[in-house]
Amino acid sequence: MSRSPKYRQRTELVWFTIFWARPLLNEQAVGALQHLASLTHAPQIILETRATSQGIEYLAATNRQFEPALRRTIEQLVPGTVITATEDDRRKSVSTARKVIYSAPQQSLDISDNEASVRGVLASLTGLRGKETAVIQIVLGHRYAPKPAFQQLAKRTAPQTALKHVQVKAEAFGFGAIIRIGVTASSPDRRKRMTTSILSALRAALSPGLELRLAPERSGVINNPANTWPLFPGSTKLSINEVTLMTAWPLGDPNQPYPGLPALHPALIRPSFVAKTGDRIMATSTAPGCEAQRLGISEMDSRRHTWVMGPTGTGKSSLLLNLIRQDMEVGRPVIVIEPKDLVADVLTQVPDHRKDDVVLLDPLDDTPTGFNPLDLAGRSPALVADQLFSFFAAVYGKDVLGPRSADILRLALDAVAHAENPTLAMLPLLLTNPGFRHKLTAPRIAADPLHAAPFWQWYESLSPDARAQAIAPLQNKLRLFLQEPLRSVLAQPSPRFNLRDAVSGNKILLVPLHSGTLGSEAASLLGSLVISELWEALKERVRVPERLRRTVMIYLDEAQMYLERFPVDIADALAMSRSLGAAFHLSHQYTDQLSSKLLRGFEANCRNKIFFQLAGHDATYASRLSPGLAPEDFTALPSRHIYAQLVRDGAVTDWSSGRTVDTPQRTSDPAKIIAASRKAYGQSRAAVEAQLRSLVTPITPPHAESPEHAGKRQRRTP
Repeated sequence: MSRSPKYRQRTELVWFTIFWARPLLNEQAVGALQHLASLTHAPQIILETRATSQGIEYLAATNRQFEPALRRTIEQLVPGTVITATEDDRRKSVSTARKVIYSAPQQSLDISDNEASVRGVLASLTGLRGKETAVIQIVLGHRYAPKPAFQQLAKRTAPQTALKHVQVKAEAFGFGAIIRIGVTASSPDRRKRMTTSILSALRAALSPGLELRLAPERSGVINNPANTWPLFPGSTKLSINEVTLMTAWPLGDPNQPYPGLPALHPALIRPSFVAKTGDRIMATSTAPGCEAQRLGISEMDSRRHTWVMGPTGTGKSSLLLNLIRQDMEVGRPVIVIEPKDLVADVLTQVPDHRKDDVVLLDPLDDTPTGFNPLDLAGRSPALVADQLFSFFAAVYGKDVLGPRSADILRLALDAVAHAENPTLAMLPLLLTNPGFRHKLTAPRIAADPLHAAPFWQWYESLSPDARAQAIAPLQNKLRLFLQEPLRSVLAQPSPRFNLRDAVSGNKILLVPLHSGTLGSEAASLLGSLVISELWEALKERVRVPERLRRTVMIYLDEAQMYLERFPVDIADALAMSRSLGAAFHLSHQYTDQLSSKLLRGFEANCRNKIFFQLAGHDATYASRLSPGLAPEDFTALPSRHIYAQLVRDGAVTDWSSGRTVDTPQRTSDPAKIIAASRKAYGQSRAAVEAQLRSLVTPITPPHAESPEHAGKRQRRTP
C-alpha cells in the first residue's frame, strides 16, 4: 500500500549539496533511503546528479519543514557525509528535458552490481565542454512498503529471470518516482547525443524483459520543479536500490577512481571549531561548505607548542611568516632562528610600530650584534659557568669530551666567568698564555683553595708539551667558536644587547644562520648556543607572576639543527616552557632528520600539529597520528594545503584540512630596519678585534718558567 505525502500546501523548496563520505558503502546509502521510504507523512524529495565541465555534484531539495530531518537522516546514517546549503541560482538551467519511462513498472533494474552500473552512469556525465550541463533528476513522492510478490507474479507470464526482478522490487522499500534527464549544449545534435549517452548508461542495468524509453518533458520542470507532489504524477515505482543506481551515488571501492568526481585523496575534513576574534590564523578550511571558515588558535593555546612538518616547497615558510606577522602586529615578543630565507621575508613584514623592536643577530653582518653567553646579567659567575659547561657537554657529549677535557673546561669556565667583562675568547688565552692565565686564576686560587687551587697548581706543574697535549682536544672544539665570523659576535665583552631583553622587553630577535655561508657546523653551534641561553632566560621568568608573563613566540626552522644539542631533555623543556610563557614553533622537513628522542618529544609535547604534503614513511607515520586519514591523504596534498590538529581552550581537537593564508604583500623596507638595528645594537668588527688584541698584551707572572727549565717539571695530577 502506498503512502501519500501529507503536505499539499505551497511551501518553499530548500536546496543543498551532498558531499558523500568516501567510501560510501551500499548498505549505508540503502539504509538512509529505507529510513526515508518508511516515513509515512514525509513530503517529496528531489535528488539531482549534476554535471558540468568542472565535474559532478549531488544536490537534494525538500520542503523547508522537512529539510532538518532529511539532513539529519543522511548525516547520521552515512557518517562523514557533509551537507551544505546551496542557493537555487547555482543550479544551471537546462534547455532540453526528457522523462524516463519504464516499459514494465513493476520490474526492477538489475541491481546485482550497482557499483559497476554507477561508474557507467558517471562516465556518461563526463566529457562536457564549456557551458554544457547534464542533469539526472529524480523526484521521490509516494512511499511504498515491502509486500509479498505473489500478487504481482500471478498477473505475469514472463521468463523466470524477469519474475525474479519483479519479486525483488515488490519486496523492497520504494518510492513513486519521476525520472528526468536534462541537458544544455550548443546544438540540437549535441544535446541529443548527451541525452542518449545517459540513457544508454542506465540501460546497462536492464533486467530481462525491461526497457527504458524517453518521453518529451518541459525543461522548466527541471529548472523550477514543483514544491509538492502532483496529484497525477505519472510516476514509476523505484526500489531504494534502484534509486542509488539512478542517482549514481559513488558506491563501492573508493580506491578505484570515479569518473567526474574528485579524487578520494586528499580527504577534506571539516574543522570542529570556529576561530575566534584575536586567534592566530593559520589557514582556511578546504572542507565543502566551510571554505570561509578559518583555522586558528589563541595565544594561550599556542603555549601548547606547534609542530610543522613538510618537505621544501610545500609552504612551511609561508605559514610561519604569516604567524610571525600576526605576532608582531599585536606586540608579542618574537624570536626567529632559521638557516634559510625566513628572516629576510620577516624583514618585509614588520609593522611601523614595531620597527624599533627589531634586533638582527646576523653573524655575517659587517656591524654584528653581539651575543655573549658569559654576560652575567645579574647571575652569579658560578651559575653562568655551570650553564655554559652543560651546553658544551651536550654539544660534544661527555664521552667525546672525556674526563680530563671536561675537568679543564669546567675550571677554565669558572675562572673566565669570574673575570672582568668575560667572553669565550678568553678561554684559549687562559689555557695557553701564562701571563693572562695568572691574571685570571690568582683570584680564584685565593677564593677557592679547596677546588680551584689544586687544579691550577696541577695545571701549572705540567710541562709545555704535556699541557699542550692535555688541552689539544678541548682547543680543537673551542676553535670554531673563535673563528670569524662567529668571533665578532661571541667575543664582544660588552655587547649592546642581552638575550634576556628579547624575553622581557617585547623585542623581535631575528637570527639568520645561513649554513651555506657560515658552514653547517658553525650555524648549528651558534643556533644551539642561542637556544641554550634563551632557555636559561625563560627559566628566570619563575620570578615573574604567571599572569604577567607575556607569551614569547619562538620559531625554529629546521629545528633539529639546534635542538639535537640542547642541554635539556626536549620533552621536559617543552612541558616546562608552557608555564613559563613560551610558545615554540618547531619546523622541519621529514622525520629522519630527528633523533628518536626528539621525535618522541615533538609528538608528545607539541599539541598543535600541522603537516604539509609528506612522502613515503613520513605519510605512514602521520596517518598513525591522525585516525581517519590514510598515507595517501598526506601524499596527495597540494602545495600549501595542510592537515592540522589544533588546541582549543586547552583541549586537542580533531584533525581538519586547510590551505595556508596567502603570503602578505611587502609592508616594510628591510634596509632601513637593518640599519636601525646596527645603529642600536651593532659593533664594528674592527672595534671587536681591537678589544681582543688588548687581552693578549704580554703579562709576566711571578715565577714564570724560564725556557731552560721548560719541560723539566715532573707531571702531577691534582
